[in-house]
Amino acid sequence: MSSTAATVLPVDESPEHETQRDAARTTMINGLLQRGFPLMVFPGELEREFRQAGLAAKRAHILKSGYISLLIFNVFLVADYLMLPDVFMQALTLRLLVFTPLALLFLWMFQTAKTGALATVSSMGLELIAMVSGLAAALMLAYILASSQSPLAYLYHIGFMVVITYGTIVQRLRFWNAVVFSLLLIALHVWGVYTLPSFPERMVLPLVSMVLASAAFTLTANYALENDERRRFLLTERERGLIRSLTQTQVRLRELSRVDELTGLYNRRHFESSVQQLWQRASFGGTPMAILMIDVDHFKKFNDHYGHPAGDACLRQVCQVLKQTLNGQGVIVARYGGEEFIAAIPNLDEAAALNLAEQVRASVERCQIPHDRSATSSVVTASLGLAWCQARPGMKVEHLLALADGALYDAKHQGRNRVCSQSA
Repeated sequence: MSSTAATVLPVDESPEHETQRDAARTTMINGLLQRGFPLMVFPGELEREFRQAGLAAKRAHILKSGYISLLIFNVFLVADYLMLPDVFMQALTLRLLVFTPLALLFLWMFQTAKTGALATVSSMGLELIAMVSGLAAALMLAYILASSQSPLAYLYHIGFMVVITYGTIVQRLRFWNAVVFSLLLIALHVWGVYTLPSFPERMVLPLVSMVLASAAFTLTANYALENDERRRFLLTERERGLIRSLTQTQVRLRELSRVDELTGLYNRRHFESSVQQLWQRASFGGTPMAILMIDVDHFKKFNDHYGHPAGDACLRQVCQVLKQTLNGQGVIVARYGGEEFIAAIPNLDEAAALNLAEQVRASVERCQIPHDRSATSSVVTASLGLAWCQARPGMKVEHLLALADGALYDAKHQGRNRVCSQSA
């Protein structure tokens, strides 16, 4: 057969392995929703999908909260002036002339980046950005405190509570990152308490307790927020899975409505609708078109003698011959009824179409399926009727179908196990 033709046979649009994968995923999601996820982590791929799903929102949140937090960070100059007047100018320089320009430059680069590292930063990268910004603010706070001799300096340690809130609640660090962030700030706070010479001893326990309580409360809120976020993600993914499953089922049902259950070939209804489209293309382009009808000889006698299961197996074997032989582009092969099959074959000249039909006949005979009740041969054979034409506007495909039916009638009445043809 020419290289311009291929069989259009039914294709499974929802492979079994995809269905199994979706079912396993749904089972895993249902299990997580029922059991919970106290460690705030999903299994493997699901965790990566969760982080990827929130990447855009996380990026936008860091930008928005970054500008707001920077403004609040500089408003604390009022506290510097009232509580640490001896180092106010130093604090002013660090906040407005060092930290703020660097933070604004980074936020601007992060916002406008279209390519490069800042444009493709991962979820963990965004977490590190938030953690580093909070730790930088805390280190600056510790430096100012260490430089001040003000009697109110010890009260300034409450600022660590604000930084902890920034990381765990404002920036919404993932829970375990928030735990690490809070522990680092607590360690920095405790170090400052015990190294500040003028720190009142009676205030150590109250201030450390306040910072610890702040960390505990904000981490509890962070845990609850992330738990809700993860649960919403699972519910959304489960819903998407159900929609995908329903869609696959609908596709499969549509496919089954076009396919013959026994042979896996298209059924007559699909052939009759599809051949019209194939004919329109052939008529428009003025290309050749052939219709091939195939009938298994003496099949009723075969069924009666060997039984229906053997008859079904025989038809499936003939179907395999058709699939293997009529394997060209645009070819439509269908079970037309009972033991009769039909094929629409575009883009072959008459001689090539006749040669193809003869290949089908010979291949059926070579299967050597015993048929003791056949008046034609000791094995199963087939009669074929071929109709061929050069498609042109004004012609109808029904005329070609009628010619193929007539050619099949001739093949049967000339002794069967042969090919007869007619052309228009």
